[in-house]
Amino acid sequence: MEVFQFINAVGAEVVANKAVAKVDGSRVVVAQVVGDKMVLTAEGEEMAKTIKPTPAPKATSSKSKTAETTPAPKSSE
Repeated sequence: MEVFQFINAVGAEVVANKAVAKVDGSRVVVAQVVGDKMVLTAEGEEMAKTIKPTPAPKATSSKSKTAETTPAPKSSE
């Protein structure tokens, strides 16, 4: 699982270059910025083992079914 997917899966907040999640009422740093990348901490790696990745949502058609219109009747003038 990618780091940002994990952060979203556990409902963590990114504050001051650290991802913090609430676990059993206490705050745990699950990831932090190292260099130019966000990486999991030891606690984050342990949590990641228990989190299953969620499947990607399926794409839906962009066409609206209500967009179909009937032509207006011609005037008799």
